[in-house]
Amino acid sequence: MESGSELPSEVICFQILARLPVKSLMRFKCVCKSWSSLNRNPSFVNAHRNFHRNNHAQLLLTTWDEAKLQQTFFSIQIKQGSPTLVTRLLNLPTPPTKNGERLYNALSVNGLVCLYLSDKVFPNRTDHNHPVRILNPCTRECIILPHDSPAYSAIHLAHHFGFSPRTNEYKVLQVKRFQPLNSIEDMSFMFKIFKLGTSSWRRIEVDLNDVPFDLLKCQFDRRSVCAHGAIHWMHASTQNIIAVFDLEDERFTAIPLPEDYNYGIHGINNTLGDIVELDGCLALIGDRHLMQQNMMELWILRDYENQVWVKETITFPFYWGDLGYPVPLYTIHTGELLLQSSRLLRQDPAQVKVFFYNMESKSFRSEIISPRLRLSDHLRLKLLVGCGGDSIVPLRREMA
Repeated sequence: MESGSELPSEVICFQILARLPVKSLMRFKCVCKSWSSLNRNPSFVNAHRNFHRNNHAQLLLTTWDEAKLQQTFFSIQIKQGSPTLVTRLLNLPTPPTKNGERLYNALSVNGLVCLYLSDKVFPNRTDHNHPVRILNPCTRECIILPHDSPAYSAIHLAHHFGFSPRTNEYKVLQVKRFQPLNSIEDMSFMFKIFKLGTSSWRRIEVDLNDVPFDLLKCQFDRRSVCAHGAIHWMHASTQNIIAVFDLEDERFTAIPLPEDYNYGIHGINNTLGDIVELDGCLALIGDRHLMQQNMMELWILRDYENQVWVKETITFPFYWGDLGYPVPLYTIHTGELLLQSSRLLRQDPAQVKVFFYNMESKSFRSEIISPRLRLSDHLRLKLLVGCGGDSIVPLRREMA
């Protein structure tokens, strides 16, 4: 290279800047106008995500202080060979509740998190004090979605979060189940979309005659899974299907379950749901009969387009209940499965662990995270989601 010559801007951006950690990259935004808008360039965002995909695991945990009616959210960074890094993100007020029935839950896509009130007491309630939020744990940016008053006599309200790689859009799907006022008709549904970067909800028209399944039996009240540009739910019926909402076309479709999987027989009826995302693939957790023998089966949709399922078996080297009946939640950067366990709530505050399973070596390991959390005995702890690494996606629209 000749003296005084400059590197091409494409090399600087996609081979140098894309390798920087988020905090450094955010500091460099003030260097010049082109650098300040890099996080709005989809190609650069993808390059940055790919460079940092295998660096560490990012988990989101929450504690609930019943006396203060407050939830605190923590980002937990787990990186092999390095101490666990814990970052306090934000505090949110919670409604008066008993046994944690009205607390915030979370869904995560590409490092962004949707926080919504999981209200088991009043599932139709929305209010200005407890709105839906989108959070970027890495930059700590957080936005509040516009308040949307329930229409008609809503009896159930749910929110689901997803990303369409084809349109590069993040969307929140709102599902309302209601009975029209002054009507004796059967229950009906209303669907709205909030697209990241906009300022309002948009109602989408859904022809119920074109939906290939019974909406009333779709598990909208449980955690959904976003993969391949669509949101997925289990469908509790004899149809033996997975309900699908395509985020690009904004229409419902369905995927048949594996031939050897029957929801009525194999479903474990986990409170979070029987469907999870493992390394970018849909997976089904089962079955409840084998779990009494300390075994768990996973049906993994390895080929989404051709609908090819592969079955894997996990054998626990101990009684399944001893760890609080753990089930897979998320695949971390090492390829290990992060396990969601109810025992997290019952552990000694000084020895709180998260558990991992290696599918290749068929081995378990745990990692203590509580010394850096500084938990008190009266706080309740819950592992919410795996965040899929760092994200530089901005949450607000760029001002002209």
